[in-house]
Amino acid sequence: MRTTLTLGGALLAAGLALALLWLPEWQLGRLPDRELLVRRFQALAKRAGIELALQPPAVFLETSGEETRLAGEANGRAPDPELARLGRQVRVTVAQRGTMSGNPTPGELQISFSAAGQPRGLQWIENRFPINKVALASPAEVTALSRLLLAPGESLGEGRRTEVNSNPVAAYAVRGRHREILYVYTPFGGAVIVQRRAGDPTLGLAEAERFSFGTFLLHRLPDFALFFTVAVLFIVLLAKRRIDLANAAVLGAAVFLASAPTFLSGDPTAGGAFRGISAAAVKALWVLLIWSVAESFLRSTEPGFSTSLDALRVGRLGPRAGRALLFGLGAGAAAAGIGLACKAAAAALPRFWPEAPSVELPAFDSWDSPFSRGIALAAIVTLLLGFARRLVPARWAGSAAVVAALALYPAVKLQPLPLSLAANAILLGLLVAAGRRSGLTALLTAAAVFYLLPLAVFAALHLSWLPVTFGLTAGTTALVAVLGTVGLRRPQQAEIEGVKPPAFIRRLEEERRLKYEMDLLARMQLGLLPQQLPRLPGWDIAARSLLATEAGGDLYDFLLDEEGKLWVAAGDVAGHGYSCAIVQAMTTAALSSLIAPGQKPSEVLIQVDRVIRRGGARRNFTSLALLRLDPATGEALLANAGHPFPFIMMVADDDVGEVNLPGLPLGQGPAREYADEPLHLPPGAILVFCSDGLFEAANWNEVQYGYERPREVLYAARSRPAAAILDAMLADWRRHLGPTAPPDDTTVVVIKRAPAG
Repeated sequence: MRTTLTLGGALLAAGLALALLWLPEWQLGRLPDRELLVRRFQALAKRAGIELALQPPAVFLETSGEETRLAGEANGRAPDPELARLGRQVRVTVAQRGTMSGNPTPGELQISFSAAGQPRGLQWIENRFPINKVALASPAEVTALSRLLLAPGESLGEGRRTEVNSNPVAAYAVRGRHREILYVYTPFGGAVIVQRRAGDPTLGLAEAERFSFGTFLLHRLPDFALFFTVAVLFIVLLAKRRIDLANAAVLGAAVFLASAPTFLSGDPTAGGAFRGISAAAVKALWVLLIWSVAESFLRSTEPGFSTSLDALRVGRLGPRAGRALLFGLGAGAAAAGIGLACKAAAAALPRFWPEAPSVELPAFDSWDSPFSRGIALAAIVTLLLGFARRLVPARWAGSAAVVAALALYPAVKLQPLPLSLAANAILLGLLVAAGRRSGLTALLTAAAVFYLLPLAVFAALHLSWLPVTFGLTAGTTALVAVLGTVGLRRPQQAEIEGVKPPAFIRRLEEERRLKYEMDLLARMQLGLLPQQLPRLPGWDIAARSLLATEAGGDLYDFLLDEEGKLWVAAGDVAGHGYSCAIVQAMTTAALSSLIAPGQKPSEVLIQVDRVIRRGGARRNFTSLALLRLDPATGEALLANAGHPFPFIMMVADDDVGEVNLPGLPLGQGPAREYADEPLHLPPGAILVFCSDGLFEAANWNEVQYGYERPREVLYAARSRPAAAILDAMLADWRRHLGPTAPPDDTTVVVIKRAPAG
């Protein structure tokens, strides 16, 4: 753990050094005075004919991922160090509500200034919900606003126009400025968006057309796939009662509270506050949804899985959670350093570029924050680990999760693609390793610290502008370190007492325990069946019992008495489970002890009935057919206690019949009396015992297998050996069932006397 913290600190320091050396946003220097920018903003608003409202304007730092990507693409086509810096500069944005001359509809004006105080972008939004207003801004309004971004001596050159989703878009070259354009977007609702960008008009419109509705959906396909997967899994886990919301609710609440400074200090109107709170609630709900699904899915895939998050949630901090927090802190610091180093290298190398700034500002808004990004990243890795553990061997689970995360949620976005894949493989591999080594607490901590630490250092460099960001990011990181240190010093018992796993985990553990015991019971039942079939000269015997559930009730047995007579038993205990298995064992044991020379099958059945009743199995009755066969002569006696009538086929009759011998099952009702039916099995004769699971099995159309089809199969296979006859009967039975699982155990015993000669 100390090694992880030391290595993480060293990598973070190296990444910060490279960022200060090569990333423009980290070379910001001193920002312009707030009051000066506000006065400049007011002067520009006056030039555009906008009368500002009385409340003070909002002033905040801002970076743009879109601008970073466009500047990188322009620089990638024709390397230009100055262009490469444009998109990664930190802007100061001033926003204030007002009304435009000649238009009574109120709106909000936002102007973004470069660090040198030059206007780089603006937005005029009259209506927050453009669907309610289909009109476009007037040409005069668009012209007035566009000119605000031109410096003295600059003018608009050649331009190109197109439409994106039926909204006009134009891109004009800026005369007097090398390879810069003015991008003008006028969507429905009276809005105007104007930006100064790197590149040329062709590149500007290509970027706009990339975000047509169809292309937008294609670019967002991984996001849609993720949302669909999470939604479906949530419904499935909820239906199976295998989901826990406790830890996810805490994380969702933290994300919501982290957005509070934004919607409290943002738009002061009731509508603005409602929009801010609603957006924060949606983000918190998404965090709750994705984390609950990821955690519950992973926990349900692995028996005995536990997480120290449960202990942290209820205030039971101990050494396990402390180690996980500190290990996650070290891993997150290492990931942050590697991420900064990769972005700095992309910025320094020709024809390489980052697609997003190294710090995203404002850091906290209603839709996004480092907390929500970190939790989402950790949740996705957790979810993919759960899938990997189910789909691939354990030794490949981590690698499979990393590969899937590369396509679904890259931690950093760089160009060209090979650089991005290499960087993300390292970062995601580090997060996966943290989760597999120290659990979900370490993974969650590492993913959050990965986003928090660079922001904390950047905010410390510009503390007068970002005091809230510094307090939230540095404070959270320091809290992790303190909690981890305190946890290491507490006794292990502190995080065990009073901490219970979620209810569904306790239920799953109980189900697994029952399944294990039922497996043992099934093996015990199979062990009660004969391990070897009797081998008698002139006789061919085959038997098979198929369990429908873990513990069924079918039985068969073969016993030879001192006189050399073969006793054949075929039975079925009603029901399933423990009581059924107990009665089955009692019946088998009773037969072994009660069969003796000179006994008749009917007498043995009466004594077995007494044993079952004495054992107190009042809920289970047993059907049992018992045959005493003299192998030398083929003479036999049969008694039947409610078992399905056996099939019999004589060569002389050339037909399949039944031994019609009724009788009541054992174990219930009044005292029984049974009769013995004498049989003679000449050479070539076949006697077949079947349990009711064969006859009553129904296919998908609820049609039972019945008695006629096994008769026909037996007749067709009469010349085959006993094992082949049994296989033919069961194969035809399975064809009838199709994909339907058998509802009951099925047992078939075939006794065939060899033909004469």
